[in-house]
Amino acid sequence: MSASMDFSRYEVNRQIRMVLSRNDIDLTRIDYSFIGGTVYLSGELLKIGEGELVPSVIENLFKEINGLSGVRDVQSDLQNWNISVTKYLCQITKSKKKSLDIGVPVNQRGGIAEAAEDVHITTSEKIADVLKEIQITPLREIDNEDK
Repeated sequence: MSASMDFSRYEVNRQIRMVLSRNDIDLTRIDYSFIGGTVYLSGELLKIGEGELVPSVIENLFKEINGLSGVRDVQSDLQNWNISVTKYLCQITKSKKKSLDIGVPVNQRGGIAEAAEDVHITTSEKIADVLKEIQITPLREIDNEDK
């Protein structure tokens, strides 16, 4: 890869960051990358501060990114928006997936994403006792207790 191609890639990434910042997009919740003429967006598309993002703003955001020098396509895999952009049509809908807090894993069950639940422990136990119980109690019994 030549030095000019590296610079171009980094320059486009810098321009993407500028577009996102100018539109008050939370850069801590979205990942972006420019590879081979395509911009890839993933994570969550959230606005910093007050106000909600609306489809018309997102459409303009995508048009602005698509208009950057060297960009031929914009692909997205966002947690909170379903975005389908073709040459003639742009469909943007809010995703039914819940917005996730940073660091909270998503469990996949039957193709439906759901946020992991917090577990609150109300009693304290010695770690040695817990480990003994785990060794004694078969895994099937533990799974059946949860149901």
